[in-house]
Amino acid sequence: MTSAHRVLGLAVVRLGFAVILVGAALTETWPADMSNASGCTSPYKKKAVAASRLHAIVQSHVRWLEQWYEGGQRADLCQSDLRQASLNGANLERANLEGAMLRQANLSQSLLTQASLAGADLTSAVLEDSNLSGADARKARLSHANLFRAIGDEAALFDATLIGAQLHESTFERAHFEGADLTSADFSNANLVEAFFYGANLHRAILSGADLLQADLRRANMTKAILNKTHMQGALLDHVLLSGARLIEADLEGAFLDEADLTEASLPDALLRGADLRFANLHATALQRADLEGVNFEGARLVKAKLQSANLKRAILYHAVFDEADLRDARLHQAVLIGSRGSGAVFTKADLSDVYAPRAVLQKAIFSNAKLESANLVAANLRRANLSNTNLAHANLQESNLQEASCPGADFTAAQMDGADLRLADLRDAKLAEAIGLTQGQLDTACLNEGTTVPPGLSRPPPCSAHNERRRD
Repeated sequence: MTSAHRVLGLAVVRLGFAVILVGAALTETWPADMSNASGCTSPYKKKAVAASRLHAIVQSHVRWLEQWYEGGQRADLCQSDLRQASLNGANLERANLEGAMLRQANLSQSLLTQASLAGADLTSAVLEDSNLSGADARKARLSHANLFRAIGDEAALFDATLIGAQLHESTFERAHFEGADLTSADFSNANLVEAFFYGANLHRAILSGADLLQADLRRANMTKAILNKTHMQGALLDHVLLSGARLIEADLEGAFLDEADLTEASLPDALLRGADLRFANLHATALQRADLEGVNFEGARLVKAKLQSANLKRAILYHAVFDEADLRDARLHQAVLIGSRGSGAVFTKADLSDVYAPRAVLQKAIFSNAKLESANLVAANLRRANLSNTNLAHANLQESNLQEASCPGADFTAAQMDGADLRLADLRDAKLAEAIGLTQGQLDTACLNEGTTVPPGLSRPPPCSAHNERRRD
């Protein structure tokens, strides 16, 4: 692209492109960071440049670049007034435009590689199909600028202002946007591979379809941003603010989201396999059908999260909090829930086979018709949980708290129940015949009926008394 732009720039210069500078009121206040720019010795400092003179400056600059013959000179237009200038197709590679006033200037298809644009004002400028690779645009103003299909690989845009800028299909690989204000900027389908956005403001920015592979977005503000189908594999998103953001079908495989704020964010059908979400806030986050296999949710808050039909196979939920989360039809095969808390969570028809959840707090959780085969629930708190028609075959329920749990029709075949607290547990029609470690004393505290099968050598206690029923209510 650089060669193509260079050839285009030369062709335009040789044909004598029109350089039009429309006069603008010089009474407009010059931005402080421009007027105070150090080292500017340009004779055009704070002056409007006549059209003919600007044309000659650009021609001389091209000769300096190409070394056609002696006499060429680098364009030095720092702090010059180039408002509404027509510089489309111009070759300004390595030109000095530091602090220049380029509001509404036309720089489409221009070549600005390695140009100095620090502190320049390009508000509403047209830079469509331009090349800014390696340019220094620190603290530049590019609000509402048109950068459609622009190239800015490795450009420096530290603390730049790009509010509402249009960057559709642009390419800014490894570019630096640290601290930049990108509020409502549109990066749809942009190439931002390995770009740096540390601490940038991307509030309400549009990044749908953008490629942010291994980009650095740590501590960025991406609240209410739109990232549908965005590629963010391996991206750094530690401490990022994504509350209210939309990431439908986004690809975040292997991304790092430690302590990220995803409150009420929308990620249905998103891919987060192997991502790191330790201590992240996912309060009321929508993750329906999301692929969360192997995700590390250690210490994360998933209160009221929507995880219906999500894939949480081998996910780590160590000390995570998912009270009232909706996990209907979710897959949690071999997930780790050590010390987690999911009071009131819904696991209806979920697959929790081989789940490792010792000492998990799951009181009042709903497991109706769920699979808990071979689950490790040692010392788990399942008080008042709904385990109706749940498959608990081969589960380890030693020392678990099943007080007042509702387990009608549950299958406890080969389940280890040594020391399990079954006081007022509803075990009507439950399969207990092959339960391991069950004692007569435990059965006598529970509620059984004629449909309940009990282990050989133990007797079925009388039906629940009216007193016990009243206590359950």
